[in-house]
Amino acid sequence: MDTGIYSHQDLSGRIINFVDFINNRPDPYDDNGHGTHCAGDAAGNGAASSSKYAGPAPKANLIGVKVLDKLGSGSLETVMDGVEWCIQYNENNPENKIDIISMSLGSTAQQFDDENSDPMVKIVEEAWASGIVVCVAAGNEGPEARTIASPGISDQVITVGALDDRNTPETRSDDDVASFSSRGPTIYNTTKPDILAPGVNIVSLRSPNSYLDKLQKSSRVENDYFVLSGTSMATPICAGIAALIKQQDPTLSPQQVKDLLKNGADLWRDKEDNIYGTGYINANTSIPSD
Repeated sequence: MDTGIYSHQDLSGRIINFVDFINNRPDPYDDNGHGTHCAGDAAGNGAASSSKYAGPAPKANLIGVKVLDKLGSGSLETVMDGVEWCIQYNENNPENKIDIISMSLGSTAQQFDDENSDPMVKIVEEAWASGIVVCVAAGNEGPEARTIASPGISDQVITVGALDDRNTPETRSDDDVASFSSRGPTIYNTTKPDILAPGVNIVSLRSPNSYLDKLQKSSRVENDYFVLSGTSMATPICAGIAALIKQQDPTLSPQQVKDLLKNGADLWRDKEDNIYGTGYINANTSIPSD
């Protein structure tokens, strides 16, 4: 759920549906570029790079739900309509349901009487209750505390912060939370984020001639890829690993998927949960074995 999806070579044949709440166009496109990058973070297969730049779920099917415009902006109403569309889609397609919603978006959390009065929290928890795993970006307002964005403030959905591997993926000892990654607790004093996933200098899919592609030409990698940083990138990486978990056991509930991800994380001992969550996501220890 983002700015759309460009029909990139690395997603060929796997964009199975598309809905556009901004311009009502019928075919997949992405005039911003953010959504295409996020789609590749989750499910790119590396076809244009000899598998060098591939996401964790390279065989997953995708549905693009465009709720953000060319500049990456959107309204509360449009985003909520997008989530509701996913819930309705599953009611209409019981044999081929949406398993996961990845939301690399959010807004500053507003103070209501309680967390469940936040309309964005209500709608993502409705999706969660319907059986859809919901992964949401923590936000990029760190390092200050109490900066978790809505709907990531929900105590149910999987709220994802960004890890910085210092461009040394083979060495874990220097890994740390990204400075920009939003910190908890939420404004309702819930411990967040739930988990960290890689979110700094992530190479994923380029949407040619999109807003970001033109604005940040220096971020292009080779001809088909683009580098971005943010909890926006971490969230679909988490969603991709959630897809692998669901592939292994389709009967798992959203809460069971969340528990597997959190319990399988690499812990930082004696570190603050409201900065690191349960730790650094680890697919190998999160996916149930046969």
